[in-house]
Amino acid sequence: MTGTLLMSTAVLTVAACSNGGATGTFPGSSSASARSASTGERAPAVPAPLDPGNLVDHPCASLTAEQSDQLGIGGQGTEQNVGIGTIKTCDWKFGANLEWKIQVAYAIPDTKNGIQNVYDQDAAGTFDGGYFEPTSVDGYPGVFNGMADTRPQGRCDLSVGINDEMLLTVAVTGQADKDNCKATTNVAQRIISTIKTGER
Repeated sequence: MTGTLLMSTAVLTVAACSNGGATGTFPGSSSASARSASTGERAPAVPAPLDPGNLVDHPCASLTAEQSDQLGIGGQGTEQNVGIGTIKTCDWKFGANLEWKIQVAYAIPDTKNGIQNVYDQDAAGTFDGGYFEPTSVDGYPGVFNGMADTRPQGRCDLSVGINDEMLLTVAVTGQADKDNCKATTNVAQRIISTIKTGER
């Protein structure tokens, strides 16, 4: 998979599912979830579920022109099928040498349990060789996570529970000496604002 946003869980199983007209598939693991169900940490509740609607199939509309300018992206993103079920991602490349990259996608784990799936994977040891750091984005539960810790090389991955079934996933790749996890949070905040206001 070239430049897949979902690198941290690409080895896990896939099943298609839907939520309120928004369809996406995510490499969740039913077996991992089952193994850790009794011992895994409970993820924080999603405060006010969001429906991203057609952004699932058109993730490049996740950022408005104004937001793109604020982030210094410029130009249109490129939509791709990442090769995992029906998931589509939008990639923005920018910078003097296109050294910066933002990737955005929406996905539903095959267990249909949103951010809890990421916690269950952690309990099953999926991120033992990488990182798992809970966070919050405008009140929505999130986790910085990866099977390998690529942050020292300039890449940070973030999963955010936007409703009980679906994850918003954001990855930023850039300069190794920059706080790219803060950058993923900035992108996710703007996308959540886009979903809330319906500016698509």
